[in-house]
Amino acid sequence: MEELAEIFKAEGYALEELLFSDCWGELYRARYVPHAREVLLRRFPAALASDEGAWELMVAEVRAWARLDHPGILRVLDWGIAGRVSGAPACARAGAGGESFLATEMPAGTRLDALLEGCGPGGSAPGGRATEDTVIISLLAAVEEARAWGMLHLGLSPACVWVSAGGHVQVGEFGLWYVTRDFPSCGARDDPFLAPEQRSGGRVGAATDVYTLAVLCAFIHGGAEAAEAASAGGVLPDGPGGMAGVLSRCLDERPLARYRSAGELAGALWPGLSPADEPGGAEEGFHDCPLCRIKRELERHTVAGTLREYRQAGAAPVRSPAVAYGWMVALALAVACAVVWWMALR
Repeated sequence: MEELAEIFKAEGYALEELLFSDCWGELYRARYVPHAREVLLRRFPAALASDEGAWELMVAEVRAWARLDHPGILRVLDWGIAGRVSGAPACARAGAGGESFLATEMPAGTRLDALLEGCGPGGSAPGGRATEDTVIISLLAAVEEARAWGMLHLGLSPACVWVSAGGHVQVGEFGLWYVTRDFPSCGARDDPFLAPEQRSGGRVGAATDVYTLAVLCAFIHGGAEAAEAASAGGVLPDGPGGMAGVLSRCLDERPLARYRSAGELAGALWPGLSPADEPGGAEEGFHDCPLCRIKRELERHTVAGTLREYRQAGAAPVRSPAVAYGWMVALALAVACAVVWWMALR
């Protein structure tokens, strides 16, 4: 431990407490000394840094995660290989005693699995059904926000969800499943929260996270036994809005039969849920990415109906201003080209 502390001390980190260990290494409560800031520091297994391809993929996923800015998503602060030999490649640095790591903000709360373990067998989140619903809504909002910016989690589990006293969550470990898939030796695991297509090597998408979210909902409402039953296709705990029926659809082995996203799942569980009701307010609700908003704006100005429908109605077809403007520009360019050629041939 002392040798490890010295390695990270050179990077400015003081390790204070080992929180837990898993297939992805160790998680520490640490302090970034130059800024006197408490952080959550993940020390990855040595196999990750020793494989240059695996480390490059990890860095790419972490950079994508770092773009996300949402109160329900842990903010990435730093990553790298501590104790590295300057100028050496990643694989050589690891052999020279390097320690790959990832530092995020320190979450305000307790890990979901530790929280529910303290409630006893079959227990649920402290605070009753209202707190459970707050946890689920906050979790769906965070996953949907990431999806809206093109980021899937694909590794959701109670160990990467942190719950505050008020029931609001912060989610970490985004995108690490891709490293597990391509480099099994760097973090392979048999996770009961994985979707069927992840186990079989099939194509993954937003519906993959929907499957895992359904198992997590069962875990939150009924504990580990309910989560195991959900992943095995057993009886699901009931809840608001006929939760059992909604979750059953999410657990379909066919991704296309599930809800398409976390936002759609939230709408099925709470039909009256509006952006203002979600954690963080309307600006942090279930919305699409900027490209999707531009697409919707263009569709809003598109003339409804076909030319045949307008003729059958006895009305002249309405031309879009954008189309008319485009024809004018094309005509002007054609005239300009003709004039240039005429002057050149003279």
